[in-house]
Amino acid sequence: MKEYKKSILLLRACGLNDEKQECDNIKSQAELYGLEVYDYCPKTNAELEEVLNKGIAYDYIYLSSHGNVDGFGNEKRTINYSWLEFGSILCSAGCMKEDCIVLLSCCRGGLNQVAYDLLLCCSKIAYLVGPRQSLCSHEMLISFNILLYNLEYRSVDPIVACEKIKLATDIRFICFDRLETESQTDYIMHVNKRT
Repeated sequence: MKEYKKSILLLRACGLNDEKQECDNIKSQAELYGLEVYDYCPKTNAELEEVLNKGIAYDYIYLSSHGNVDGFGNEKRTINYSWLEFGSILCSAGCMKEDCIVLLSCCRGGLNQVAYDLLLCCSKIAYLVGPRQSLCSHEMLISFNILLYNLEYRSVDPIVACEKIKLATDIRFICFDRLETESQTDYIMHVNKRT
């Protein structure tokens, strides 16, 4: 019987010079923990969608990009999505395994509205992790290093693993658990407003 190997999709969709060091480090750490790494640097919306539609399902999706409450994109604006659009594309691509964790390495990727839009559009996202504030690449790097260490090396629950980031760095990250989030009043109000 073939041994199950977890996988991570790295999407380098930002365009900043220091993105290479951040993503190279995340790739090395993932390989250290035995994850199979699929590493892509899409330059356009079409290229990003092509990567997502390769017929592979991942345990983790790591998105490195510029982001805000409305959506994300790259430096040249050749990649540009609202969170609702991206959630729909993720879902239709079938690129997530059960309990997939989406890691948003972009400023403000951990805001409630961002998570609510993605969870609303894609029922396949089990967990979503991102920063509540604007950060630079080295802050993203250390934060996701702590998260992956706790998830993969220590087998800590995703919510608790995310809490370890603030304990170690004073940087505010949040992990949204679909099952918990869907029962919260704020999420229900957001869904009612969007539908």
